[in-house]
Amino acid sequence: MEPFKADGRFWIATTHDRAADGQLSWGPGAKAELVLAMRVIDEVAAPIEHSNGTTTIIQSGDPYKIVEDGTPRVLHGDTDRGPVTCVDAYLGPPSFGSVATAFGQRWDVQTLIVGAHLPGHDTALDAVRFVLDTPGWWSHLADAETVTTAAGELSCSRDSEGVVSFEYRPVAPLTIRSADRSLRSMQTIAMLALGAELTLLTVNVRAAGAPEWLIVLTRDQDPTETSWPSPDDLLPPSWLTLQRLADWLALEKRMDGLAAAVAFPPEAVAVQVSALVSGSLIEGIHKRLVTDDDTYFVDRARDLYARATAILPEPDLTGSVGAGWAELVRQARNDLAHHNTGRPFEKVFWDWLIAESTTMWVLRVCLLAELGLDAAEMQAAVDDHQRYGFYRANLEAHIRERDAISAP
Repeated sequence: MEPFKADGRFWIATTHDRAADGQLSWGPGAKAELVLAMRVIDEVAAPIEHSNGTTTIIQSGDPYKIVEDGTPRVLHGDTDRGPVTCVDAYLGPPSFGSVATAFGQRWDVQTLIVGAHLPGHDTALDAVRFVLDTPGWWSHLADAETVTTAAGELSCSRDSEGVVSFEYRPVAPLTIRSADRSLRSMQTIAMLALGAELTLLTVNVRAAGAPEWLIVLTRDQDPTETSWPSPDDLLPPSWLTLQRLADWLALEKRMDGLAAAVAFPPEAVAVQVSALVSGSLIEGIHKRLVTDDDTYFVDRARDLYARATAILPEPDLTGSVGAGWAELVRQARNDLAHHNTGRPFEKVFWDWLIAESTTMWVLRVCLLAELGLDAAEMQAAVDDHQRYGFYRANLEAHIRERDAISAP
């Protein structure tokens, strides 16, 4: 993965009346940066003023002006590397690059697309192609395999060096944001199934009706963050067949990204935050997996508990909490959402810890079960999974601490 550098002339996509020479650069693991010799928009928080033959820049601390300048924009450019589109470009602090001047601008670019001038997030895309981490994760996939679901077609291919590329062709055009969501959903199912955070290495998109593939560059593409299968993974990589990956893309179309909060829960936050998030996920995920009919929260929790324990029976999944789990998480949710504990903080604190940690495992098992996970596979996986062992040990420790408070 080579850094990208280009010189050219750039302008705001909605107008071509002001253009400036500039330098565009991107490196793995970093946002793209565009340094312009002159301004392509007037900055309201730092206007250029001319008076008595003197030109000055007046800096304002007005929050409304600063926010107005910070609005994300789409820039186009004609460069020595071809046409480019800078999506979600934000004005940044001044730069001292080779083309920078006192009256220039620097832009931080969240998504750089090389090969065309596109309108931005409204661009219709009919396919996305990507490489997800190292080939070791995908050695079980057949070359040139294709699977079709209600969401579209997912195929994979392997080049002469063993690198595996996926191509997703949806039934309806994607926008840039929905294409990004599809890619992130692949990382989500990898974390849920494997317990590994896989890294996107290359991304290409194809605009609807266009024959050529366009290069997409973001800060998420970083080869230093790649990984390889290990015995510490939850399920073996071979469990993620192309069919299951395609089924997951179809499932995620109705999940609104909620599964990502199970795969990547909040870290380093107050227990109240994590417990409240997990309680909300119970309701949201049940509505999307089972039914959106109006029903009580505790009934949704019981349903998910029954689904999860059909795969990983008690006392394994929620320890000695057992069948009382639904009532435990209902109480924890009500404690936080309605502030009606009426109990000592020392006791509810442990209940919140227990509710949060168990909920994430119950939801994880339910989501994997949607792709066909069976009890034997899951039991074999957790028997050898050290992180699950620590979860179980911590769970029982929390239960003992809680129960000790009630002991005489």
